[in-house]
Formats: sequence, C-alpha cells, structure tokens
Amino acid sequence: MSYLLAEMGWPDVAAYLESDDRVILPVGSTEQHGRHMPLGTDTLVPTELARRLGARTGVLVAPPLPYGMSLHHLGFPGSLSLRPETLAHVLEDLLHSLYRHGFRRVFVINGHGGNTASLQVALANVLGKLPDLVVKLRHWWRDPAMSELLQAALGVAYPGHADAGETAPVLSLRPDLVRLERAQHSLDNGPIEVLTEHVFRQRFPHGVIGTDPRLASVELGEQMLAVVTDLYATQLADW
Repeated sequence: MSYLLAEMGWPDVAAYLESDDRVILPVGSTEQHGRHMPLGTDTLVPTELARRLGARTGVLVAPPLPYGMSLHHLGFPGSLSLRPETLAHVLEDLLHSLYRHGFRRVFVINGHGGNTASLQVALANVLGKLPDLVVKLRHWWRDPAMSELLQAALGVAYPGHADAGETAPVLSLRPDLVRLERAQHSLDNGPIEVLTEHVFRQRFPHGVIGTDPRLASVELGEQMLAVVTDLYATQLADW
C-alpha cells in the first residue's frame, strides 16, 4: 500500500488509521529563488524529505501545501503569496480535517522561513481547541546537526535564501532545474528590521541572501538531506 495520501483511496486511509494516527505534512511556498533556482524550491525540499520519511517509516504523507507567506518576494516575477492570516487559516483547516478523521499526531515539515509566524498562529488556535492533537513543527534547515555540517562545508550556521546552502539540496534532487551559470548574489550589508518586497529587491537584486550559490555541490546537498532524514526518522520512530 502506498504511504502517499494522494495515491490512496478512503478505505486505505481507514485501514491505516486502525493502527497508526501519525501523518507527515510538508508545507512550502512558490517564490523566487535567485536567477538560478526554481520557484518551487521551498516545496520541493520538504516534500522530498517527507517522501523519504514515509518510505522509511511507513508513516502516511499528506500532499504538500505549495503556497506560503511570500509577500516579500512579490517584487520578482512568478512569486505567489498567501496573506499571513490566509496561510494560518488554511493550516488550521487542514489540521481540523486530519483530526476529524482520526489523526492525532501531525509532523509538519516547513520549507520556508516566511511561513513560521503563520504556522505558530495556526497551532496556537488549533491546539487550544483540540488538546489531544499533538503537532511537531520542524523547520528542516534549523537542526544543530545541519549547522555543524554547513559550518564545516561553507563556514555558515544555516542556509540563507537561494544561497549555496539552499542550492545544494536542489542540485542533488533536481540538477536539471538548477542553472548555476546564471547565479549572482549581493553581499549582505547589515541587518534588516522588516524585510518587505521593496527592501528585498533593493538590497538583494538577484534574489539571493547568503553565500555564493556557486559553492553548492551535489555531495553537500545529499549530505544535508541525509542528516535531516535520519534525524526525523528517529523522532518519528520514538513518537
């Protein structure tokens, strides 16, 4: 039986729920990722992590949410955004739907930093009403093991936006979608209080924040995906 919800019939889901109430929910975005990367980057990575986890653990994987809070990217063609409150409402509706059918443990893999506030609002609203629902929220790039890996490889603690740390996993997964010959980036020249559409386009005209994307490699990308998959598989097994 498939572990992908979208490929299952409702009797299959009912059978799954007889023995397991866990589900993995990838949340991403559709937004610019520099001159060299696809708009679906933030959906591609958490979806692949979810698929690897489902294959390894047998935990059901829900279809990814491909839209996020990307208002600050709207200065670049193709970027699509939900308002923060819209994203929070969508997530609340999805969690309520899962709960209605008997899911009680939801493992959310977030692929976009701009989603964080809306995710937290949604969880605050839902968990206050459904006290027996348990949600683990994971931002795949934040784990200390990831930080150690990137410090050794690139000299940075975490990936930026469309930089080498974020380019590497996409280069590993879909090299056909990465065009490093087009990559350009601007040096970060200080803190930003509020990252708006206009500030982003002015400060980072190529759409990249962080290290030179051309430092990315397939090998680093696969190491990053493997580190996160191993960690989350352990967390799911112990849950």
